[in-house]
Amino acid sequence: MKIGMMSAWSTDSGVAVHAESIGRAWVKMGHSLTVFSFIMGDFHGAGITGEDEDYVIRCFGTQKRTDFLDPLPFLTTDFDIFVIQDLRMLPVEKLARIFHMIKRRAKTIHIVHENRLPEDAWFYQFDWDKVVYFDQRQKFLKAIYPDAEYIPFPCFEARSGDKTEAKKKLGLPLDKRIIYSFCQRGYDPYLLDLPREIKDKSILLHVVPKGYQMLEEISPSEWVIIRKEDTLSCERFDDYLFASDITIFHKFQKKSRYHAVVSSTVFQALGCGCPLFVPRRSDFFHPFQNEVIRYGDISELNKKILELFENEEKYQRVVKQAEGFVLINSPEKIAKEYIELFEGILGDR
Repeated sequence: MKIGMMSAWSTDSGVAVHAESIGRAWVKMGHSLTVFSFIMGDFHGAGITGEDEDYVIRCFGTQKRTDFLDPLPFLTTDFDIFVIQDLRMLPVEKLARIFHMIKRRAKTIHIVHENRLPEDAWFYQFDWDKVVYFDQRQKFLKAIYPDAEYIPFPCFEARSGDKTEAKKKLGLPLDKRIIYSFCQRGYDPYLLDLPREIKDKSILLHVVPKGYQMLEEISPSEWVIIRKEDTLSCERFDDYLFASDITIFHKFQKKSRYHAVVSSTVFQALGCGCPLFVPRRSDFFHPFQNEVIRYGDISELNKKILELFENEEKYQRVVKQAEGFVLINSPEKIAKEYIELFEGILGDR
């Protein structure tokens, strides 16, 4: 099957996590894929996470900045299926001018990333052959698209690394447990007061973007390490997870009307064998259940960290539950669901 996909790619955006998972799986399955993505000077995300494959064409910018689109790659590339991810970020007006030509030769699919029905009329101007959503809370789409279909958000594939080697590579203490606080999307001084039982045997590792100012920098502590990095490559992201004993994603909804539905970072991280802690009150961490450990206040977080460190059986159980979730929602399985959907749509020709 020949598939074209217009989407973020090799950036630290949730859209790219989704697209890369299924896109690379399609290629492994033997399908022909062309990815149309953002130009390097104007893309969706904070930074680039890897090198482009030879099937990636960067030929448009974001709607809010350059609003650039080169139509020729879309009109001269052969594909049977045309997938669009996250319409709101794309140069919609210019895409609309060539959309009728795309529809003449391909079936069109929109994978929706919104967390509510947009009030903008332009969002509904395209005549899709199929609309897909990946979170059950997006069923609101059926009010507009009654035949919209649910296909789960894909995980990154399971992978493993040597903890000692990962610590050496990152320059982290070999004789301490690592509590990894991943703060690429915002910082909250939530972990200032962990109990002595944890501090004596552990290092709290904050990884934050360059330019962030942290309270820990004012009063440095020997048990806290702060790493300021530009966008993490996929390899370096994995290295931090391999080196760590637990990871904390203290993330909440931003004040944006159509912000992300789920935490794509967790879908990317689950397969690395490191237990993940997430805040109970956050809306991002669906549909996870026992695959992650939820906490409320700092007291509960402290308690659950200690429980996990002191109970190896429970620690391994959490890891196994995460591995099970990754297996069920693997890139290959989710990519296959899309192929079955595409085959059904093409059969309607």
